[in-house]
Amino acid sequence: MKRKKTGIILMVFILIMTILPTLSSAAAKLSLRVELNGERIIFPDAQPYVDKNNRVQVPVRFVSEALGAKVGWTSKTQTVSIQLEDTSVNLVIDKKTYTVNGTSKQMDTAALRKSNRTFVPLRFVSEALGANVKWDSQNYTVSITTGDGVTASNGESNNSSSSITPGSPNFDWDAWEASRSVEGKTEKKTTEGFSYYSVYKSGLGVSAGSYKKGDGNTVTLLHIIFQMGVVGGDNLDAKFKDAEEVLRQKVDGNVVDSIIKYAKQKKDREDELAEKVFKDDTYEIVVVSGYMSGINIDIYYK
Repeated sequence: MKRKKTGIILMVFILIMTILPTLSSAAAKLSLRVELNGERIIFPDAQPYVDKNNRVQVPVRFVSEALGAKVGWTSKTQTVSIQLEDTSVNLVIDKKTYTVNGTSKQMDTAALRKSNRTFVPLRFVSEALGANVKWDSQNYTVSITTGDGVTASNGESNNSSSSITPGSPNFDWDAWEASRSVEGKTEKKTTEGFSYYSVYKSGLGVSAGSYKKGDGNTVTLLHIIFQMGVVGGDNLDAKFKDAEEVLRQKVDGNVVDSIIKYAKQKKDREDELAEKVFKDDTYEIVVVSGYMSGINIDIYYK
């Protein structure tokens, strides 16, 4: 009997030692790190990942916020347009051909849509915009440096005490708040009749889309973002109240009730909300939330 127990213990030990390398590898992939000019980029919602072609894909929002580029989206052609000073980059979802200032180029992967978010290949976009990209496989880190050592997001050199994103060490909150509308500190912004703060005390985020007159119903007017899993705890009730206040300014009240009711079905980051479209006489509102991510409410003209 004692020999039998010893044999079982030995088998379990061998099994554990076989599984450990796989677990270590998986853990490493969970800690993918992106740095810009030596500062770590914090992705509060949609996370970067390595695709099947071994290319790092990042949410296109990163390009606009960290690299300081303007990003546009044309749903009819599924095209992402990225503009930084005199450089223009266009990528089509699921296509390996892209253009830089009108010149056609080829990559070994493609931009894609995932959980209603647009992801772009980090290396190809960054290098097209004049940045240098290095991959550290041992530390699972992508390092991006701009050619002049200046972060496009705030126009300051690497020696500045300011960091790139909120939550980074020594982040200059005053400078960050001055560039945005923060509830209780700055005036509201207005987009197509919607008045809002970029950052609410509840933690709700609202930002303008790239809509311009003439775009019709193809471009987002407004993004309403519920971040979940915030350090210190979420106040979802307060976020829903703020989101409802924004929506009720222009959207039919009954439709707003339906939107909030649907969004409230997500109580934890693990919960998912399938993409659902709500309409009134003027607007089309898309609500969606993926696994381990926040809630996104996008407003379009109908």
